Amino acid sequence: IDTAGIRRRGKVGPGVEKFSVLRSERAIERSDVALVLIDATEGLAAQDTHIAGEILEKAKGVVVVVNKWDMAQEQQRAERRGEYTDPKAEIESAEAYRRIIAEGLKFIPFAPIVFASAKTGYHVQSLLDTVLNVTDMRYLRVPTARLNEVVQNAVRRHNPTVVRSKILKIYYATQAQVNPPTFVFFVNDTQAVHFTYERYLENKLREAFSFKGTAIRLFFKPRPKKELK
Repeated sequence: IDTAGIRRRGKVGPGVEKFSVLRSERAIERSDVALVLIDATEGLAAQDTHIAGEILEKAKGVVVVVNKWDMAQEQQRAERRGEYTDPKAEIESAEAYRRIIAEGLKFIPFAPIVFASAKTGYHVQSLLDTVLNVTDMRYLRVPTARLNEVVQNAVRRHNPTVVRSKILKIYYATQAQVNPPTFVFFVNDTQAVHFTYERYLENKLREAFSFKGTAIRLFFKPRPKKELK
């Protein structure tokens, strides 16, 4: 999704911008993995974060691409007035830029960030490899026994908090589908699930199985009545 190609406000009329956003949102719907293209010479814009939020909401795979990185480096060299540039300084510059992007998109910490140049082909192959890896993560199926081992260990390390005088009990979990990876937790009371504990469980699943570059979904359901008998 070329978010950098969606013109900034003030450069085009609101109707054109709205159409561009709608077109991007439709493209997200059709995709498995979406690329958020950030213009390195302009930096992260509000429209970029909006589109990234749409990708997360639709549980798609995502790769953040900092495009025109060669032009950004040329600008930095020009600002130094032709002085000798230590390659190490350029690496540090990239890492600093990466931190800025990661901070601005901290709601998708699992998204890989790739510096590239569509014009020169710089890191294009690396970008393609990253997209393929993210696709693999979206189709990863976790064995049920291993999944429940991870969940049980997570619960032992950090017990659920009390919500509305209720204590959450997780009986077991299963993977319901792939693309996106979707997990169902069977519990005693869905009202006892706090959003912070849900996030904790997601983090533990990512620690165990990576899911680099893809959103994952967690659902909580009451334990089937026939199992309670």
